Amino acid sequence: MVRVLCSLALLFPLLAQEQESPTLSTDTSLVLVPVSVADRKGNLVDGLQVEDFQLTDEGLPQKLRLDTSDTLAAPVSMVVLIQASGISQPAIERIKQVGSMLKPVVAGNRGQVAVIAFDDEVRVFQEFTTEGDAVTQAINRINGRTIKGSKMLDAVGAAVKLLSTRPISDRRLIFLMSEARDRGSKLNLREAREMAERAGAVVYSATYSVQIQNWTSKPSDAPSMPGEPNYVDGLTELSRLSLRNAATSLARVTGGRHMSFVTVESLEKLIARMGEEIHGQYLLSFTPPPSKNKGFHELHVTIPSKSNLVIRVREGYWPEREPR
Repeated sequence: MVRVLCSLALLFPLLAQEQESPTLSTDTSLVLVPVSVADRKGNLVDGLQVEDFQLTDEGLPQKLRLDTSDTLAAPVSMVVLIQASGISQPAIERIKQVGSMLKPVVAGNRGQVAVIAFDDEVRVFQEFTTEGDAVTQAINRINGRTIKGSKMLDAVGAAVKLLSTRPISDRRLIFLMSEARDRGSKLNLREAREMAERAGAVVYSATYSVQIQNWTSKPSDAPSMPGEPNYVDGLTELSRLSLRNAATSLARVTGGRHMSFVTVESLEKLIARMGEEIHGQYLLSFTPPPSKNKGFHELHVTIPSKSNLVIRVREGYWPEREPR
């Protein structure tokens, strides 16, 4: 069986044991590190054993355990984020056609899905549910509003807050379908990144070009923009292209994947690939030694005997999942 190639790191605190003296209490956690492995052509790699992997935490090698999706009891909790700007209507129409895939293909039978739309504000269309029809119906209710509003990073923050209501042992995912860049969020990229890292959430992003979506869509799918051309807005759009690609950055640092789509067929393939990765994975785990570093811990994973493989893993973890 192909094991997943998804990258995600969750922290599962061990059950606290009673201590004779309160000064001996510890805050030890088990760190779980799903690892993506592919060959140079992008094919998923199967058959690796625990001894094939080497993992360091802050540069120190760790003793590892390896599980697979067959032995992993944790279900998937996924928040779907959809840009609902008016300029995104052609992409929204494509997303509606594949909405029914998300629950069975990505979240799975025991998984739960929530749906959020964002433009110049962030709106929850569906709280977590196990019902695939409810997810599909929520997506079908989304339509473009404010022409260019796209508070992507604020939406990521809202997704993290929803995920924090799920059991700490769930595999927490954020599936972002939007343009690649943010427009006007209160959160900055560093803040959104830290929130996702602390929550143990992996971000998958499926982005699109508004211009290409419009060129390849029916006129009825495009937003109505009457009046003379707005050259100021055009210059603003050109300057925005130089901004950092938030969707790519969030996927990279959390161990997810950034992909793009144009057609319904390409979006279907993207979702199928995502589901394949999530539902079969190399899941490394280790118990970190005591450390004075209460901040971000850098992780590094290698496969020394197979240096030609491509490894995808999150950049690290925080000893405390959520900021206090």
